[in-house]
Amino acid sequence: MAKKMIVANWKMNNAFEEADQWLGTFIDLYANNKDALQNLDIVICPPSFLVDYLDSQLLDNAFDGLETIMLAQNKQIEDFSEEEIADIVVGQRPFWLGAQDCHFENAGSFTGDLSAEMVKKIGADYVILGHSERRENHFETDEIIAKKVAAAVAQDIVPILCVGENKEIRDQKKHLEFIYKQLLFSVPKGVKFYRLVIAYEPIWSIGTGVLPTIEEINEMTRMIKKILVEKGAEFAEEIFILYGGSVTEENSAEILAIENVDGLLVGKASLDAANFVKICLS
Repeated sequence: MAKKMIVANWKMNNAFEEADQWLGTFIDLYANNKDALQNLDIVICPPSFLVDYLDSQLLDNAFDGLETIMLAQNKQIEDFSEEEIADIVVGQRPFWLGAQDCHFENAGSFTGDLSAEMVKKIGADYVILGHSERRENHFETDEIIAKKVAAAVAQDIVPILCVGENKEIRDQKKHLEFIYKQLLFSVPKGVKFYRLVIAYEPIWSIGTGVLPTIEEINEMTRMIKKILVEKGAEFAEEIFILYGGSVTEENSAEILAIENVDGLLVGKASLDAANFVKICLS
């Protein structure tokens, strides 16, 4: 795969002031490392109330870039076609935006939830689904997650589907069978994906600082890719396999070098923009 994908999961962290500081630092560092960073698909998944806010900030930044281009070329806005303006504005964006969850219904009595349609309207092009914290804390089953994935795809949102085993399953050496079943039941049948992202996050590694061995990561990502590639002609044009779980700037390069790893899902380390950029530059 030509590009790598780096996804930031802010979880329940950061508000407007912190988001502004993060964005300012990131944009400065992006400008200084544009040649390297523009070859990545970078996705930022903040708390849902920040998606629209960051989208607006990025739009303002893009129009500032358009003004710079106009001055450099001695042109007025009228000298550009709508298509040219759209290409310039989109090209100025340093990352995509994603949500951390969505509901599988379009509307209804679901207090505190956002539908996939709502997520799309606030500016998200990606959505994390099936994260272990939601599977455990919100009792989400594979069947519920499969319906969420289908709802996201129906709104042209790319799902980032999380799978992962706990320590007990790993110790029993049932991890391959467990992940196979998670994929089997979490990926909805009969859905045509443009892009499907699978994030393998061993639960026993998330937030613990304990990293699987290179062999363990390779074993799992190789199996996931094999399963999906076999089905690929049926449901996906592009497949990305990410690794997540205690990712830091110190270990990111080694993980990204693994043959079947197409990118990273970064949690805590993504909250510091400078550290996150270092991970992206791994």
